[in-house]
Amino acid sequence: MGWPLLFGSFLLVVVALKYLWPRGQRCPQCQARRLDPEHPICPECGWIFEVPGEEDEDYRDEEDPWNQPRG
Repeated sequence: MGWPLLFGSFLLVVVALKYLWPRGQRCPQCQARRLDPEHPICPECGWIFEVPGEEDEDYRDEEDPWNQPRG
């Protein structure tokens, strides 16, 4: 009865360490470590990180015929 209890507690410790250990921020696409939090692009794959405080703006040019709404 002691071995299953010991094995179960070992599994709980391993899972707790996996999820509670601070690892830093990683790229969601290639899992490369983000070295500089100020740099918005992943150096490995080119993923663009979200930058807090920046809003996505509509860069549509009103005079460009390709960007006009259909209708």
